[in-house]
Amino acid sequence: MKHYDIVIIGAGPAGSTLARMLEDKFDILLVDKRPLDKEPSKHIKNCGGLIAPDAQKALASFGLSLPKEVLVSPQMFCVKTLDFDNDLQRTYQKHYINVDRERYDRWLVSLCDERVEKAFSTRFRGAIKKEEEYIITLLNKDRTKVQVSTNFIVGADGANSKVKKDLLGKQSLEPKRYISIQEWFPNTTKLNEFVAIFDKEISDFYSWIIPKDDGILFGSAIQEGKDATTYHNLQKEKLKALGYDLSNPSKKEACYILRPQSSKAIYLGKDNIALIGEASGLISPTSAEGISYAMLSAKQLAQAFLENEHSILKFYEKKSKKLLRNITIKCIKYPFMYRKFLRKIIFSSGFGTVK
Repeated sequence: MKHYDIVIIGAGPAGSTLARMLEDKFDILLVDKRPLDKEPSKHIKNCGGLIAPDAQKALASFGLSLPKEVLVSPQMFCVKTLDFDNDLQRTYQKHYINVDRERYDRWLVSLCDERVEKAFSTRFRGAIKKEEEYIITLLNKDRTKVQVSTNFIVGADGANSKVKKDLLGKQSLEPKRYISIQEWFPNTTKLNEFVAIFDKEISDFYSWIIPKDDGILFGSAIQEGKDATTYHNLQKEKLKALGYDLSNPSKKEACYILRPQSSKAIYLGKDNIALIGEASGLISPTSAEGISYAMLSAKQLAQAFLENEHSILKFYEKKSKKLLRNITIKCIKYPFMYRKFLRKIIFSSGFGTVK
């Protein structure tokens, strides 16, 4: 049985960033169910693929510049908001970088050198603690079980984190859960703007339309407990009535996303198990932007490993206070975006709109 210092479950922006930062000092196994060493992948990340300003700043903090092969057209500099609750439309300036999310993840993985061992097309099946280490069971692409041992497990496996569910369990305060459904359509109307939709009849979060090269994607975040497919389709019909061509989808994706209502809903782990990115609940409660939190939480955990190896979790929690404050600020901002009356005041004022 092979032993690793750290096993990271999930090779998205959080997991790959952590692996890259620690590759010089630790023996690392990076695990992901997606075949990130191949293109194209059948396991597509359900994500709008917009690098928002916070994520751009995170990339800059690592000294990273995006290669052209991860970019898609168009590059957008504004967001059009459709407020069904107040029957208002406004356009606001916003600088996004439009990317192919799967290629973005593969690019980040490619930055890890050969010192990081990678197990792709491989699923995490569980772990048990045995004395001072963990025995992890993995299921590879051949459906063969493999066991490895490690001193430390990192869950970077997203909103529906199996590491958290199996090894850490529910906390007293959990982030709100949503089902995100996203469909791809031909861009028959040459749409070239990002559209954000607020509609209380559908969800207390939002829906979106994003152009991607010759196609567009339409997605909705529906709170858990509602019939997500029914409400997603209802939103689609309401948009069709406004002239958006959302017919003949070429593919459909779905996943869970989280929405912390307080920084107290963020859980970073315990003992020798840490959570980073959305697995910990770190995601914007206003926009569902998670790439910046993924990369920055990985950075904080990496510094904990490198600077304070005997109290890793305590040091990680200390280093992450700035991220938690950021979540708190966004929770304060939340009502101004998602309460009908307050949003009407802001939209009606015309403040910050593109004329």
